[in-house]
Amino acid sequence: MADGWLQVAQEALKVPGLLVEIYGDLARPGVKQAGRALETVMGLGNTILWPIAWANERSRIALETNLEKYRQRLESIPEEKIVGVAPEIGVPIAEKLAYVTDEQLSDMYVRLLATASNVDTLGNAHPSFVNVVNNLSPDEARLLVYFVQRRDMPIVQATAVVPKEGSHSVLGGPFVPPEVTKDLVFPGNIDAYLSNLSGLGLVTVRYDEWLADGSIYEPLEASNRAALTKRIESIPQLAGRELKFGRGLAQRTSFGLKFIQACHGK
Repeated sequence: MADGWLQVAQEALKVPGLLVEIYGDLARPGVKQAGRALETVMGLGNTILWPIAWANERSRIALETNLEKYRQRLESIPEEKIVGVAPEIGVPIAEKLAYVTDEQLSDMYVRLLATASNVDTLGNAHPSFVNVVNNLSPDEARLLVYFVQRRDMPIVQATAVVPKEGSHSVLGGPFVPPEVTKDLVFPGNIDAYLSNLSGLGLVTVRYDEWLADGSIYEPLEASNRAALTKRIESIPQLAGRELKFGRGLAQRTSFGLKFIQACHGK
């Protein structure tokens, strides 16, 4: 056991040298800032495994790419503005940098790390944000881009309603504007994605509130009306029911805004 810990400790001592190997010239813009910001997490947690990860081709490429992104984000920040990253944020992110390759997710980790490295933005970097990113799929990270400049997303839910009684069955939805799903790999999972974002506290999904401008919803209803009407007609259990649309919105929360400012900031 002692020999094992000794080996780990020896590997940890190589980490500063590893940064030199990754960045090459210490005089490059952003390298000194990166070293200063990361000095508080060097040798802690998963940073001690970086030299081991470096020996694996796939991990090496991921670590090199992500640390280069980090350097680029720090190069325009004056050295006096750089602060050591709190281990609560830096250590768990360090693990991700060695294997996360999805562009959206790796950008979020790097941006959060950079936010925690700058005295001017340090207050925006909450340790819980690391766990939020951990629980996002690549598509959900892409979906959040919609909320960078907007608070509200119009959504529509379709129901088959029993006339006069008011009882209903949900047919489908939420249906969202085409620009929301155009970059998603699995756009059919929008319901699950919004549900997860809601569970993480980033958005709320509501059908008791909607946008005042009804024209925003009309294209969503029109584009789905024919297929949903045909569906009602083809299912015996829904015979005699009427198609109704419920208008609502997915709204970015105040927590979601803080998360976006820390992890989606420009």
